[in-house]
Amino acid sequence: MYKNILYLWLMKRTNIKDLAKLLSLNPSTISRALSNHPDISPKTKERVKKAAEEFNYIPNLHAKYFRQKNSGLIALILPEFYMFFTPSLMDGISHILSSSGYSIIIFFSNNDFLKEKEIMRHCLSWVVDGVLMAVSENTESSEHLKELKLSNIPVVLLDKVIVSDEYSTITIDDRKAAFEATSFLINHGHKNIVGVFGNPKLEITKERIIGFKEALIHHNVNHTEYDVICVTHPENMELYLEDKLRTTPFNGLFIMSDELLFNVYPSLTKLNLYPNQLSIISISDGKLPFHLYPNITHIKHSGFEIGKLAAEVLLTEIKSNNGIVSHHKMETFLIELGSVKQG
Repeated sequence: MYKNILYLWLMKRTNIKDLAKLLSLNPSTISRALSNHPDISPKTKERVKKAAEEFNYIPNLHAKYFRQKNSGLIALILPEFYMFFTPSLMDGISHILSSSGYSIIIFFSNNDFLKEKEIMRHCLSWVVDGVLMAVSENTESSEHLKELKLSNIPVVLLDKVIVSDEYSTITIDDRKAAFEATSFLINHGHKNIVGVFGNPKLEITKERIIGFKEALIHHNVNHTEYDVICVTHPENMELYLEDKLRTTPFNGLFIMSDELLFNVYPSLTKLNLYPNQLSIISISDGKLPFHLYPNITHIKHSGFEIGKLAAEVLLTEIKSNNGIVSHHKMETFLIELGSVKQG
């Protein structure tokens, strides 16, 4: 069957004209059949789809774009895959986009700004309709996003962002979350508190450090820069933390993320500090704290809800094309478990 086109199919990727010739139909009929157009009979649709599957037909996105002025693709760009936050974030995005007719392409920048710039070029060449992005640790400005803006491709930044008047952002109130967590330790009688933070270049880290310090000042707790630990590579946590914990009588520990909590916990158990000597509170998406014992009191933020809202904002910007920028801070709330004792 289909011998007259089999050789052609083996030599190059099947295109819509090949399918049309194979089935003795017009290319426009093939296109409408694959799009489930109501004017095409179910019998013809089934015939076209069967041939498309058999000969591995892949629609030409560029051709589709120039016909419809959209590709149906949304790019999601993340610095890396975090086992705790990323899956729920992706689920939230997928929850919204799955019913909107868009498909997601996922890129990881590996926390490399040059890689992030390279991904921008992929987004342009694949004519994506919009971009959702958490910036890399080395990204210091949004200048490299201008080419997308000039091509009328909206960009929404989420979680790890650069705040500007040009791009919408979806975050939690990082400063408030850190303030509330630190205040909770202080209100339970802990005055010797150390804060563990990520890369100090990131906006998310800067805001959480400010919130941590503001809580100490607000409650008249003496502190110095010695009480702030910034960890660029969490896997090297022992080098940053253990000597300090051995030599300083800290009784409270604030940790700004699940990733850092995961890397801190082994040192705390190794030094036999938790749960006997240290009270712990973190900012978390609410999963890891229940896998540690005693369970970790935390300020909960939802990756799922951040993903949902980011996708909704992006779809609105795609449809309206009005250039209006918005900044959203998702609600967080305290989950009190067993890790903070009365000091």
